[in-house]
Amino acid sequence: MESSILEIKEELKKTLSSYRYNHSINVMEEAVKLAKYYKVDEKKCEICALTHDMAKEFSEEENRRFIEKYELPEDILLKENKNLLHGYIAAIIVKEKYGFTDDMVKAVKYHSTGYVGMDMLAKIIYLADKIEKGKNYPGIEEERYYAYKDIDKAIVICLCNQIKKLVKEDKKVNLLAYTTLGSLIK
Repeated sequence: MESSILEIKEELKKTLSSYRYNHSINVMEEAVKLAKYYKVDEKKCEICALTHDMAKEFSEEENRRFIEKYELPEDILLKENKNLLHGYIAAIIVKEKYGFTDDMVKAVKYHSTGYVGMDMLAKIIYLADKIEKGKNYPGIEEERYYAYKDIDKAIVICLCNQIKKLVKEDKKVNLLAYTTLGSLIK
C-alpha cells in the first residue's frame, strides 16, 4: 500500500460527487470503529472502506473499457448485477494502483453482496457500507445494534432487509446475496 490515506482522499475528492465522497468517509469511520471492536487491522479496514466505492460513479464507457481490458464477464452489465460492477472495477484499481493484498481486494470487490467464507475484513467493509451514519432506512437500527454484538447476525439482518427491499421494488436480487445469506444462517 504505497499511497497514504490523505493522498487517496485527495484523489477521491476529485473523482467522486460530494455525496459519494462523504459516504466513503462515513464508511471509513464506521469500519475503523468495527475494526477496533473486533480487533482487526484498522489500517486495512480504513483504506478498504475509503476506496470501496471509487468506481461507483464511472460512466458506462469507463465501465466498458474495464470489462474489455480485464475480460470481465459481460453479464456484469445486466441490471441485477449493477451493484457488483463498481466493486469489481474498484478491486482491479486498488490492486494495481495501491498494491492491496488479496484479502483487501476481495473485501472491496464483494462489498455489496458479501461472499461465502468472508473473513472479518470483508465482513467489516460490507457492514460499514450498510450502517454508516449517513444511512437511514427501515431496519438499520437493528443492524447497527447487532454490528457490535454479533457481526454475522448483523450481516444476516442486512441481507434480509436488502433482499426484502429489492423484492418489494420488484427488482432482481443477485445470487451472491442469497448464497452469502445461506452461508451465514445458523
